[in-house]
Amino acid sequence: MWSSDEAAPRMYFIPFPTPGHALPMSDLARLFASRGADATLVLTHANAARLGGPVARAAASGLRIRVHALRLPAEAAGLTGGHESADDLPTREDAGPFAVAVDLLAPLFADLLRRHPADAVVFDGVLPWAATAAPELGIPRYAFTGTGCFALSVQRSLLLHTPQERVASPTEPFLVPGLPDAVRLTRSRLAEATLPGADSREFMNRMFDIERATAGWVVNSFAGLEERYMEHYEKDTGKPVFAVGPVCLVNGDGDDVLERGRGGETGAAAEAARVLGWLDTKPARSVVYVCFGSLTRFPREQVAELGMGLADSGANFVWVIGDKNAPSLPDVEAAAGGRGLLVRGWAPQVAVLRHAAVGAFLTHCGWGAVTEAASAGVPVVAWPVFAEQFYNEALVVGVAGTGVGAGAERGYVWGGEELGGVVVGREKVAERVRAAMSDEGLRRRAGEVGERARRAVEVGGSSYKAAGALLDDVLRRRRHEG
Repeated sequence: MWSSDEAAPRMYFIPFPTPGHALPMSDLARLFASRGADATLVLTHANAARLGGPVARAAASGLRIRVHALRLPAEAAGLTGGHESADDLPTREDAGPFAVAVDLLAPLFADLLRRHPADAVVFDGVLPWAATAAPELGIPRYAFTGTGCFALSVQRSLLLHTPQERVASPTEPFLVPGLPDAVRLTRSRLAEATLPGADSREFMNRMFDIERATAGWVVNSFAGLEERYMEHYEKDTGKPVFAVGPVCLVNGDGDDVLERGRGGETGAAAEAARVLGWLDTKPARSVVYVCFGSLTRFPREQVAELGMGLADSGANFVWVIGDKNAPSLPDVEAAAGGRGLLVRGWAPQVAVLRHAAVGAFLTHCGWGAVTEAASAGVPVVAWPVFAEQFYNEALVVGVAGTGVGAGAERGYVWGGEELGGVVVGREKVAERVRAAMSDEGLRRRAGEVGERARRAVEVGGSSYKAAGALLDDVLRRRRHEG
C-alpha cells in the first residue's frame, strides 16, 4: 500500500450504461474507495441520478468518492426521448442509435482524463474506446470483464478453436477444448458472436485489442466459485486476474441495498417495503424469486407459460416482470391465489435474495444475478436467454453444482424475441421449480458457496487480497512513471 506521504491512488470507473454493467461498477468504485482509493464513477446524467445515492452516502461517511456525469450525445446519434440506459429504450430499433451515442462519449471521457488525470482507469470491457482514450497520458487501464472467468474462458476457446463449426446440427453437443473441465455445449446455446456465419472475426479482433491494452482483468467473482478458471484465464491471456467479488456485498442492510439501482426514483422505497413485507409473511425457504434482468423481453406466449408454470409449481413466488408494458396476467394471479406477488419493473434484488423466505432464484443467468445468488447462498433455476448466459448456466449447474437447468435448449435473439415462441413450457417450469425447492443437496452446496463468498471479501480473504493486489499494481506503475 501507499505510505503516509503519498497521495491516494486516483481511479476512474466507467461502465456501459445499463444496470447489469453499471450496478456492479458502482459497487466496485465504492469497494475501492473503502480501501482508501480516490474513486470517480463516470456515468451519464440519468444514470448518475439512478445510482448516485450510495455514492453520496459513501462520500458523506468520509470516503473519497464521487460521481462525474457526462452528457450522452443522444441528438448527434439520432436518439430522441432522453433515454440514457439500454433498459430504458422504448423499442429495440433504438439500440443502434444508443450504441452510437455511447461511442460518442469517447472524446468527452478523453477530455476528462486530460483535465483531471488519474493513476488508473477501470473500464467496462464492452467500451474499447475507454481503453485507449488520451493515450499520451500513459494511464494504466484495467478491464472490468462484466462476467466471470469461466464464461470468458469458454468464449475465448470458441473464438480461437471454433469447435461449433464442426458439428452437423444446432443440437449436436461438442466439447469446448482446452478448459479445466469437460464442458459441452450446442450451437443453439452459444452467444451470437460465436455462431457460424457471425462476424466473429471483428469480435475476436476487439477481444485481442482489449487484451493488449489492459494491464489486468478486474473480475466480479471469487476463488470459492471458479478459482481454476481464474488461473486458466490468467495463463491464457498473460494478464493478471484480480477477482474482487462478489462486489454486491459492499452493500449493507440499509438504504444502499434497499434502493440499489433505483435510488431517487419516486416510489422505490415503498416498492421495496411492499416486496419485503410480503416475504415476511412467508415461511423460510418457501419462495422462489423470479427475475430475468433488465433487458429480457419474452414473447407473450412465453410469459403466459412461465406464469402458469409458477402457479402450477405449488411454491410461493415473487415474479419481477421487467417489461413495464407487458400485459396483465389475471389467469396467473387467480391460479396462484395468495402464493404469488407480481412486481412490475424493479425489486430490491440483493435484499430479496438475502431474505430468509427465499429458497431458490429462477434467473436468466446474467453474471450479476449469478454472483448475487452465490453471495446469498441461494440455489438457482437457470434459464439463459442470450449472450454468455448459457456459459454461466454451465458453470452453475455443471461445475459448481448450485443450480438446476430450467430446460431452455435454445435462447432468443435480442430484439427478435417475439419471433422466438415458447422455449420452456408450463409443465417444465413447474417441475424444475419443485425440483430446486426440494433438493437438500442443492441447498447445502449453495449455502457452502455463499459462506465462501462472504469469507472471500472479509479481511484476509481471497477477494480482499485481490483488491489490495490491484491497488499495489496501480501504485507500482505510478512510482515507476514518477
